[in-house]
Order: sequence, then C-alpha cells, then structure tokens
Amino acid sequence: MNTKSVYNRKKYQRKVNKIVRTLNKSIQQDWLWNGRFQIRQAASYLTPYKDHSGAEFQFLLVCKDNKTGKITYDWFDNYNAEYAIAVWVNDVITNIFKVWDENPNPNQQARLAGRQPPSCKI
Repeated sequence: MNTKSVYNRKKYQRKVNKIVRTLNKSIQQDWLWNGRFQIRQAASYLTPYKDHSGAEFQFLLVCKDNKTGKITYDWFDNYNAEYAIAVWVNDVITNIFKVWDENPNPNQQARLAGRQPPSCKI
C-alpha cells in the first residue's frame, strides 16, 4: 500500500471541496432555492490508524441560510461522504431550518419572485 497517498490530507480535502462546490452550484442554480443556502467547510483533520493500514479524514461542514442568517454544522468522515452530505443538507433544510413551515412556503415565495420550475419535457 502506498502510505504516501493514504496520509495525504490534501487528497481527501480536494474530494470534499469538489462535493461542496457541486452542491453550492446546484443550490445557486436551483429555481426554488436560488442560492439561499451555502455550505462551507470549517475544519478538517486526518487520523492515521494505529496499525498503519490507512487513515480517517474527518471534516466539519457549516450550512448557512442566507435569508434568515441561521447556521448549523456537523462532522463527517470520508466514508460515503457525498451521500451523507446530501442527506444532511436535506435534513437541515426541512427539519432544522424548517423552511417549509414559512408562510408563504418556499414554492410560493419563488413563484411570487417570478421564478418558475423548469418545464418537464417527456
């Protein structure tokens, strides 16, 4: 095993940065959210296993609701990070920030602002 690549924190960092960039771009271009939420990485560290068989990369993500100013955060590790982050962001929007409880709800807010869902071409 190439220990140099296993202990390369920047390698893991690049993967997380790519996931976060893609997610932020998706939120920015989404007709409903229109860039309302922003995800950032606040901290990270790499912990080698005691038996030197690999390492665990852990990182802290912060999610901010730009409309209300609310902030929440959570720790993740490099295992199945993309799926875990997507589930977390969905949970943050629906259960922690409770945006669907707003009156009018985000769907109505977007339509009032003149944004329409993309047409479905089947």
